[in-house]
Parts: sequence; structure tokens; C-alpha cells
Amino acid sequence: MTSERNRTGRPALSETRRAATRREVALVAAHLFIENGYAATTVEEIAAASGMGLRTFYRYFAGKEDVVAPLLAIGTQAWADELAACPPDLPLREALSRSYRVATLGTLAAEGIVEDRLRPVVRAATQLPALRATWLRVQYDCETQLIPIIAARTGRSADDLDVALAAAMANTAVRLATELWAASEETGSAADVLDTCLARLATDILR
Repeated sequence: MTSERNRTGRPALSETRRAATRREVALVAAHLFIENGYAATTVEEIAAASGMGLRTFYRYFAGKEDVVAPLLAIGTQAWADELAACPPDLPLREALSRSYRVATLGTLAAEGIVEDRLRPVVRAATQLPALRATWLRVQYDCETQLIPIIAARTGRSADDLDVALAAAMANTAVRLATELWAASEETGSAADVLDTCLARLATDILR
């Protein structure tokens, strides 16, 4: 749906409201996946539980495999915003860690989501081919967001190889940390695991 007015003359659905609706449906779908399993949950059930018809559902999502994208991407925009706002004299590795923790935990709290409830969703995303593609797409989009921010923080060009490597390593650390956290039953947050992953990265660009 575009920002143009519809046939009745009313403004079309804003991107902000569209994103909010996608998030709401994703939460409903996540609960169904957790309770019934991904394979056993149908698009019809997701749409009905979300209070919308099938046609409306497909205006927001390409299919069932796409519906979890807003949850898998939760906090990524906030992470980029927090990283950009970190003090410029803060070492990059510390800025990445601090901004990720603040962004993800803050977003979860604002959305009323208990982080542990996302473990089965991430597990499904890493185990099911259809969801794996969505998970990797979310990671790629996040990495792309990091590049100009890291470039600005390090005083380098956005097409600098070291900047691209730093963004790739940081994003891979997040992906790996999230997957390790989801696969375990240990207490603590994904941000705790990320701290460990980032600490292992001994490269000049992340120091």
C-alpha cells in the first residue's frame, strides 16, 4: 500500500501503522508457532487469530515464512539508532555491545515481550529452510544498516573494506549469539552471549 490516497479520498495506511500491524500479527503467529508448532500452524489460523481476513493477511505478508520477519528483526533498527548515538570516543566494540543490549532489551520491554519466548521462534528460523531464508535476509538487512554508522564512527568511507568487514563481523556475532542463546536453556539474555562473542573478536577495527 502506498502513501497515496485511496478511492474514498482517505489517506492510505501509513508506513508506521503498517509496521505496527505487521509486528502485531507476527506476535500472534509466534504464539501459535510456540503452542502448535510451525508446520501445524496455517495461514488461515494466523489470520483468524489476528482478526483479519486472508486477503488482508497477504497485503502484509508474502506467506507464512515471511510472517516471523518482524520478530526476527526486533530491535535491529533500534540497535542502529543506539549505535549511531553512542559517544564517538567509545571504542567500537564496546559501542556495539552497549547499543545492542540497550536496543534489544528496551524494544522487548516496550513491546511487552519476554525474551525467552523468542527462543522457539529463533530455533525454528535456524532449523526450517523456509524460515532460514527469512532469518538470513533479516541479518543481511541489519548488516547493511551498520555499514554507514561504523564508517561515520571510524572516520572511514562507507565503501572501505575494513568498514564492511567490521559490519559483517559484528552482525555475524549477533546472529551467532542469538542462535547459541536460542539453542540453550541457560539463564541470561542474547546480549550476554553477544558480549562473549565480541570479546573473542581481536581485530584492530573492533578495538
